[in-house]
Amino acid sequence: MSNRQERRRTERTKKNTSESFEMQAEFLQPWSTFVMKTHLPPPVLEKMIDITDKLVENRESATSWGHDLAGQIEDEFLIEPEIIERENLMGVFMDACRTYIVQAYCQHFPFNKEDYIKEKWITEMTRMWIVSQKDNEYNPIHIHGACHLSAVMYLKIPEYLPVRKSHKPFDDGAITFTNNSSTDKIWGDPSLSIPPSVGELYIFPATQAHQVYPFRTADGKGERRSVSFNAVFSSETEQNRLNTQTTGETDG
Repeated sequence: MSNRQERRRTERTKKNTSESFEMQAEFLQPWSTFVMKTHLPPPVLEKMIDITDKLVENRESATSWGHDLAGQIEDEFLIEPEIIERENLMGVFMDACRTYIVQAYCQHFPFNKEDYIKEKWITEMTRMWIVSQKDNEYNPIHIHGACHLSAVMYLKIPEYLPVRKSHKPFDDGAITFTNNSSTDKIWGDPSLSIPPSVGELYIFPATQAHQVYPFRTADGKGERRSVSFNAVFSSETEQNRLNTQTTGETDG
């Protein structure tokens, strides 16, 4: 090989060699909803189990709430907010809601993150109830109305019988969130099934469709106990703006 040919070969090799760069990426998800998962601190979990034990064991005096809910479940009882406040638990749940709100606003409006982090978010629980689900009971697909956020926490999970179909191991007793997105699983499955564990707390938009599958236990007396609540929220900035408008209308 001549010197000229060798030089040409070297030049071609240099041109075909890609340089390596480290590129920082930011992922924007302004149109997607999300489910927040956290865990109840052990003292909170113990208090919630104690509160619900008393209501379930004294069901005759408890306020039945099943008539206002979607589930095909016999034992569903209202928890009065005064009980939660008396046990100093309201702040725990509302703080969790505020964590969700900040994350949601930062995701949906990524260029104003600092404003939403600094904002004071005012939250209010509108309703809380127990779902004491037994064998073969279920919750059909539904959403929650007259609120902004919904949440569910798990206090008791029974040992289920083995599933009948091994390729669907997580269906029994699972909560399933359903989306109306594309069925192309490259970009995401349109449903998310979660087999819950004791102590887990999930928060999601009230308009997020979800359902709970039935389950089977060996003696037919298993209890899958959860507590759900709904909440509304507003920002202090928005409330101040509305108050100013109201004052102006009154003065006029």
